[in-house]
Amino acid sequence: MLCKICETLIQKHGLNGAETRLKQNPNLWKEMLVRAQTPQMLEIYDDIADSLLENALYFFRERIENAFTSREYAGSGNYVRERIGRNDTIFERLEPQFTFEQAMQQALVVKGSAATRNSIRQMLKNWRRQGLIVCVEEKRYRKV
Repeated sequence: MLCKICETLIQKHGLNGAETRLKQNPNLWKEMLVRAQTPQMLEIYDDIADSLLENALYFFRERIENAFTSREYAGSGNYVRERIGRNDTIFERLEPQFTFEQAMQQALVVKGSAATRNSIRQMLKNWRRQGLIVCVEEKRYRKV
């Protein structure tokens, strides 16, 4: 998408004009990026991402699952866990502030049909007890 923004700027203003506009307004590319995100474009990116994931899982599912469940796996989190599991993957996928429904959606992606509303409540309860999250308001949480 960034290449598309650059192309648009260059076609509209020429190379020097595009450079000047970006220097005058450093956030211009961000504004243009938001406008360029059409539903059709986002749908294509979802399809590409799904295809890449399916391909990676087809060839490397066992190795990926083994890596995530391994004690030596070093994810991007700042917390230390004794045992790495699917809930840690869900935690990593959530935004710094999230809702119960967002946690439910990520759990469905990671766990599939094994994710129930009760299992999500228990997962969130465990995270609160472990000090990983705090409840901001009803069904809204923030990572610590």
